[in-house]
Amino acid sequence: MTKREANARGDGDRLREQLVAAASELLLAPQPLAAPSLRAVARACSVSPAAVYLHFASQQDLIRAVVAAQLDALRADLPRLDDPALPLRERLEEYAVRYAEWGVAHPGAYQLIFESADRLGLDDHDDRPGWDMIDAVAAALDGDPDAGAAAALQATRLWVALHGLTSLRIHKPGSIWTTGLAEDARAIVALHLAAAGVERA
Repeated sequence: MTKREANARGDGDRLREQLVAAASELLLAPQPLAAPSLRAVARACSVSPAAVYLHFASQQDLIRAVVAAQLDALRADLPRLDDPALPLRERLEEYAVRYAEWGVAHPGAYQLIFESADRLGLDDHDDRPGWDMIDAVAAALDGDPDAGAAAALQATRLWVALHGLTSLRIHKPGSIWTTGLAEDARAIVALHLAAAGVERA
């Protein structure tokens, strides 16, 4: 941040502009996410820091365990997508509704998994939260466990839309939503199936 020069007396408007500019610079800068230290976790459990190191070699290992536990909870609540006896649209709609409902019901967990994990250092492909769920949707769209690139792209776009729906519902609970969460999730699925030209709906 550049050092400002003193304003002349009576130059209040210029100072106001400088204050807004300085506040903007501070507010718009990416903010680091502070994860709890191993010592803080040890204090919360009333154990010594050495006890934590018996189970986790580093802070990142502990964070991975937390994210994995929350992902497991989400996966356990999602319906299966590998039942070809059910219509594809029905499978995807139920999946989308349960995904969005879980996120809104567990806002802290959802934000950790999908809005914070990458900023905590979990940025390699194997650790990217939820990637396996996109693969599952792609396989359902393609009708093949080894889905092609087009299905993977459609699955990613579907997740982007569902994430936007879920995140907005979490962050803007006071907004006037004219339709229900489940209705919106189903509409998103219908739109993406139509855009993908999928006939097996």
